Amino acid sequence: MSLTLRNIAALSLSVALLSGTAALAEPAGEIGIKDADYSLEALIEAAKKEPAITVVDATGKIVAMADAFTEKYGVKATGVKMNGQNQEQVILREAAAGNVRTDVFNMSNLPSVTSEIIVQGAGLSWLPPDLKDQIPAEYQNPAITSLNPWVWAYNSDVHGDKCPIDNIWALTTEDWKGRVAIPDPLLRNETMFWFNQIAEHDDAAMAKAYEDFFGEPLKTDEKSATAEWVKRFAKNKPSVTRSDTDVGPVVGAKGQEKPFMGFLSTSIFRDAKKNDYSMGICAGMNPWAGQLTPRVAVIAAGTKSPNAAKLFVHYMMTEEGMAPQLGDGKISSNKNAKIPESEASGIVNVIDQLHVPNAKTAESDYAKLQDWQDFWTIHSR
Repeated sequence: MSLTLRNIAALSLSVALLSGTAALAEPAGEIGIKDADYSLEALIEAAKKEPAITVVDATGKIVAMADAFTEKYGVKATGVKMNGQNQEQVILREAAAGNVRTDVFNMSNLPSVTSEIIVQGAGLSWLPPDLKDQIPAEYQNPAITSLNPWVWAYNSDVHGDKCPIDNIWALTTEDWKGRVAIPDPLLRNETMFWFNQIAEHDDAAMAKAYEDFFGEPLKTDEKSATAEWVKRFAKNKPSVTRSDTDVGPVVGAKGQEKPFMGFLSTSIFRDAKKNDYSMGICAGMNPWAGQLTPRVAVIAAGTKSPNAAKLFVHYMMTEEGMAPQLGDGKISSNKNAKIPESEASGIVNVIDQLHVPNAKTAESDYAKLQDWQDFWTIHSR
């Protein structure tokens, strides 16, 4: 499926992403070849003269991407899988120590990037000038490489092609107590950022979903309907795993009489197909079937290979470079890139049912991270 302009409009991050962080992205043009002197050919030649680079992402597909990059350009890159929180620690600690060993990060914690990493000068954002016509303006500052869909999933071996629930509040009821598997929110800041996004922009949708499900308006002492949902969900004892790789088999394992629901990345549907367990996306779930998390290309400010780092960012922002992740349901910011027909989850059919972040409050998301973590901890005990 091609990500057409209509699709992009439906998925779009707030244009505030452009106005709110444009100034932060400018310094990247000051490392390596200047944008005024830029051409892809010049960048490739400069990159070939530099030391090998290390590139990281939260998906193991970064290994294949780095290998393909090395083969294509003759510029050595080593791919390392690393979760979002560890990426943040690595880029900040290496910058503080003046010993940068990791050159390019594809980071999923946008609020941390714009409120801490770029502000502190540990990392830089750079958009390849020759790709500006292919990347919508709202994805240019900072440079968004892709949008990663996370969805509510169910066991399709038991429930067929219809999700057993159609409302997010059902996950707070006795029927689903202890029967929802999720990656530990304390190890995944994107979940906490999502809670804050919903509370600040779409709390009315959460309140309406409550009324639709329970048949009466929500009464709560919490600050928002979202906070009330988080509290009830945490108290309902979800099964917490280290990552969504562990969630998939819990949800989709065969032979379950009362199977689990789960929250996971669409990439896990590839694993399900390979390992013969069955899952489906909860299409039509009120108010959303899941969330979209943007991935941001960040170059370590102290990299010894600025042009090779820039070249890898360029590669990631093309269909060829992002191809291994497109096959997992990731949505490239490049409007010319296509999700292959063979993609396992069928995410193309529910893209418009996913919650989209609003970058106007990225600073608030970052500032309130600890509050949401504490709130979750208190109520999940």
